[in-house]
Parts: sequence; structure tokens; C-alpha cells
Amino acid sequence: MSYAALHFHDLPLHCLLSRRGTPSTQPAALLAQRGSEKVQIIAVNQAARQQHIHPGLHPTRAIARHLDLLILERDLAAEKSAQSEALAFVDSLVPDFELTTPETFLLDLSTLLMASEEDWSTHTLAAASYLDLPLQIGLGPTPDLAHLASLTKENSPLTLKLEDLARARLENFPLSQLSTLQLWGLQCLADLSRLPRQGLAERLGPDLAHLHDVLLAKKHRLLTLHRPKKHYQIQHSFTPPIETHAPLLFIAKRLLQTLCNRLAQQQRAAAELHLTLAFNNGAAHSRKLTLSEPTLSPDILLRSLHTHLDTLQAPAPTEEFHLQLIPALPHHAQHQLFSRSLKDPNQFTETIRRLSAFVGPQNLGIPHQRDTHCPDSFQLSPILPDFKTPTVPELDPVSNLPLKRQRPPISVSVASEKRGAYLHPLALLSGPHQGPIHKTRGPFPLSGSWWQDSWQQAQWDIELPDSLLLQLTYTPPKNWQLTGIYA
Repeated sequence: MSYAALHFHDLPLHCLLSRRGTPSTQPAALLAQRGSEKVQIIAVNQAARQQHIHPGLHPTRAIARHLDLLILERDLAAEKSAQSEALAFVDSLVPDFELTTPETFLLDLSTLLMASEEDWSTHTLAAASYLDLPLQIGLGPTPDLAHLASLTKENSPLTLKLEDLARARLENFPLSQLSTLQLWGLQCLADLSRLPRQGLAERLGPDLAHLHDVLLAKKHRLLTLHRPKKHYQIQHSFTPPIETHAPLLFIAKRLLQTLCNRLAQQQRAAAELHLTLAFNNGAAHSRKLTLSEPTLSPDILLRSLHTHLDTLQAPAPTEEFHLQLIPALPHHAQHQLFSRSLKDPNQFTETIRRLSAFVGPQNLGIPHQRDTHCPDSFQLSPILPDFKTPTVPELDPVSNLPLKRQRPPISVSVASEKRGAYLHPLALLSGPHQGPIHKTRGPFPLSGSWWQDSWQQAQWDIELPDSLLLQLTYTPPKNWQLTGIYA
């Protein structure tokens, strides 16, 4: 036996009985959901069956057979909650299983180490007692045989094997040709399996032929494995609320280890870390921390979290926090012979975050020159997670002679005279380089951005008697600056 089927009989009814604490001796029935065309009973418990109440009866006829019959209406929220609990229980048993129906799970036992199937079944029934739902386990060499074994209606939770399935009566199964089979004198599945397959297919169609193949274990299909969407998130509440971040980091280290283990089981890594803090004054704080490359190291995640919390000023004590990891495929890179890469991208990211906390996010980035004639005009581009330098236009140099720019420019006093529209420099009266101007070249008027912050300048290249070449800038009305020295 390598397959097991776990069937929760009449889950919509028994989840309501369990919630109400109804004893098993109380006959109970479940009505169809409101809005259906015909009001009828869709499920009953064992106590109701003993009073000859069965699905399909009208509620009035059912009450006539037993006056104390408990009639309930479907509660979809309760059903969904019970199904989630059952799914979590099955997920704790085996890694590979199929959600065949909302009430039936098919398990692949080939990967489990067990003393015997009887011991495994006994342990599973005992472990499922907290669900307070009727459970029946069917075992078989194929998934379909195990499924059929779990569908037989019994009085109490038990384990059924293949030989028990062969003795199961036909009325326990929803067969459309049941009346015809009973007229033939068939009472159990074993009688059906002894008939010739070709005759069944000719007289009753391919469905009975398929059932015949299943009973003889001629059909062995693959399981459609249940792979729910994983949510890698966890939360913790502090009682009483904490005023420092040290207890939060202590708890976060253990929680991040749990989340990383879940990611490792799915061959995934963490690409982003979402942090949400709730304070006892009703305020909240949320931040998304993007990692330089996906990682499975709790230490790296904790270090990023610690860096962010160091820059956070909490408005009130923290009473709850949530952590969520956004999964991605692990990063694999092939090193190139003639290119260099960062030794530790995550360490570099942490350094960037710390610098950003000191100087401000708007003052940290990759500087590059703007496509404009305005001197010393540049802008900062954000440091991308892949550390690629933004593409910027390449500007041709204005002159072949190197210029050492003065940053910031040095204000100087200049003797000048009016020549046309601009003042002509004659001598430097102050600054680090003083004296008469031997030669001049200019002016070179510059202006731009008249639609937002208009600027206007005139540049001069001058030569002092000692052959020192300088660059002067004149900004109306009387502002002279030494902006550079030619090498």
C-alpha cells in the first residue's frame, strides 16, 4: 500500500455540529443553501440515518420521522474554516498530497518512513482528534482504490483496506446504474469486479468499465499535487508594549529564521522585506526594504532591519509588528574574467542605507552632468539595486586645455571698464591671484532656463603677467568670481 485517502464525511454538517457542541446521539440534518430551487436535505449524521432519514428528503417529511430532528442551514464561512484546518492537518502529515474534493485528500505515502500502515493510520486518527470531525482513512495500491475505500459509510472513524473495499456494498457509492446492478444480483464491489469488462462497457457504458479497471488496479493515475500559494509572513504582539528596538530585534531574529526555512523548502530566497509596526497610540509605520540580491541568510535580513530601525523615531511604544518576505529565485551569477563585481552586495546596500540616514536620501546618489550649458550643473541619480550607472548623455569638452575648477567659486574684486554690453576686466584687486591682466579672451555670454530660474553669465579667460591662466565669471550687476585655473 502506497496511497492513503483521508475523507471527512459530510464536512458541511459536522463542522456546524462541532461548533455547537451537539452530541452524536442527536439526529441532525443539513439543508441546501438558501436560494436553491428545491428545499431538501443534503446531509445527515449517523443518528438521523438510524431514524430512516436520508439526503433528498423534504424537511417536513424528515421531521415527521423524528420530531426532535435538528435542522441546520449551511454556513459557508464555517465550512471554509473547517476545510482550512483539515488542509493544514494534511499538510503536516506528508509533503505530497492531492485535494481531490473539499472533503477528500489523497496522500502519497511512498516517501514516509513508518513501522506499518496500521501504526500510521492509528497515529493519524489520534492526531486528527482535535478537528472534531468524522474521519475515515482508506488505503490502497492506487490513488483511486484508496479513494473508493475512504468513501464507504461507517459508524465511526476507522481505517479501511483493499479487502474491506471488496466487501463494500454498492449502495454506499453514488452509481447511476445502481438499480440495474442490483437487478443483476450484484451486492458488493467484489461481485462487480468478477464481471467481464467488455460486457459492462457494452451494456452500461464506459463509466462502469473504468470502475472495473480501478477495482482490478489496472488504472494508476498521477496525483495532482496541491501546491498552495505560500505567504511568508509572521507577526508578534508585545505585552506590555516595548519602548526600545532591542526586544523587537531579538524576536525578529527567531522569526526570520523560521521564514527563511520556509523559503528554503520551496527553493526560493527573499528579495524584499516588508516591515509594519503598530504603536499603542493608534499610529503605524510601514516600510519596504529592497535587498541588493535575493538571500536566505537571516543575519543579512536582520542587519537590514536593524539599520532601518536605527533611523526610526517611534511616536509611541510598539505593541505589534509584522514581517513579510517577498520570494524570488536565488541569484546565480557567472563571474567574468575581465569584469569586477561587488564582493558583498548586501554589505554595500547596508552602507548606502546608513549614509542615507546621515545625509538624507535626497543628497545621496550617483552624480552626473546635466545636458546644459549652465556651469557646475549636475544631478543625482538613485543607486539602483543592480548598481548600474544610469545612462547619461556624453558631452564633448569645451576646451583641450584642462581646467581646475574652484568649488565653490571664489568671489574677487575686479577693476573693469564698460565696453559695449559687458564690463571688460583690467586687473584683479583681491583673491589668491592679484595683479594687472596681461591678456583677455572673451566675453563668452551664457544664459538659459528663462522659463523657471533664469540665469545669465559672461565668462572671461585671462592671463596674468606670470603666464597664469585663469577663468573669471561675471554675473550682472557687479558679481565677479574666480571659477577656475588652467593647468
